[in-house]
Amino acid sequence: MFDERFGAKKVFGLAENQLVQGLLADRQAELAAARALVRDAARTYDETGAAALEASCAKYFCTEMAGRVADRAVQVHGGAGYMAEYAIERLYRDARLLRIYEGTSQIQQIIIARNIVKAAKDRM
Repeated sequence: MFDERFGAKKVFGLAENQLVQGLLADRQAELAAARALVRDAARTYDETGAAALEASCAKYFCTEMAGRVADRAVQVHGGAGYMAEYAIERLYRDARLLRIYEGTSQIQQIIIARNIVKAAKDRM
């Protein structure tokens, strides 16, 4: 969504910077990976009725990725990215909360590790 407070020339001028383009490309690749993880978890659940490992992997990756994306967006916007008058500040705060809701990132790591260990023991 375009924010008139920045002005079209300033907002779209940012995207001409090669460093910003690199950040955009990185975020796009992470978004594609996140979507694949979510789809894999949903497919596994539909097929088996259980997807604890896949769901935890998706939740962990997606929420950490959202935090990285928001952090980079604040960085690109400089001081304005941290001001409450701009939408990016709110997105930054919201992204941080995603890592807490429905199990913190550390809880997701524990669930993932337990599933890996269990699968390894089951193969022995």
